[in-house]
Amino acid sequence: MRWGSSSGQPLRFITVVTYGRTGSTALQAALNALPGVLVRGENYGALRGLHDYVQALAETADRHSAGRPSHPWFGSARLDPSAVLDGLREHVLTTVLRPGKDIAWVGFKEVRYEPGHFATYDELLEYLLFLDKLFPGMRYLVNVRDPEAAARSGWWPDHGDALTVLAESRDRLTRATADLSSVFGPGRAALVDYDVWRDDPDTALRAFAELGLPGDDAAVRAALAEHLGHGRHA
Repeated sequence: MRWGSSSGQPLRFITVVTYGRTGSTALQAALNALPGVLVRGENYGALRGLHDYVQALAETADRHSAGRPSHPWFGSARLDPSAVLDGLREHVLTTVLRPGKDIAWVGFKEVRYEPGHFATYDELLEYLLFLDKLFPGMRYLVNVRDPEAAARSGWWPDHGDALTVLAESRDRLTRATADLSSVFGPGRAALVDYDVWRDDPDTALRAFAELGLPGDDAAVRAALAEHLGHGRHA
């Protein structure tokens, strides 16, 4: 299937990169208020499994080229990692993101970027770079929050070492934004801070514009106001 909007333009992709209790659901709602934009919610980091799958096949194809049935790497001669990526992209679009004909931008939010999910910063950055291979031209909206404020919110007070985890999460994502911008150039990754945009929605609007998203300032302000008016993270 060939994906694209009703205008005939190819789909564009965006992901919200964050951690728990940062107001990311409000950002998700604000993005979904934009014309032609569809951002799905969390998926338990499901695409990480695709990263490992593609990486394993790419390493197999790079190291082996066996066609004989008696060879221990039989079949490696015909492995095509780029074709695998194309098939996985189709799969995720069809079964997970499911954009309609009126959608020009599609993506998802994920909060599972704390150190407990990625043992090292390099693993986190490698995965974020993989998302651009899976969805070429991916835009990254990176959202952070003051560690002390987040540690008092939701389920974090029950965590044994919330402040340390949240401080490292914030530092890693701030660093990742800079590294993604260095790799891809301007307009591909934008950093927003809950403690800033909750009081000044214009900072979120500027980040959306920086990423090239369509505009609807009134709709974004309304979405942020509605979602920030309730909940223990408000």
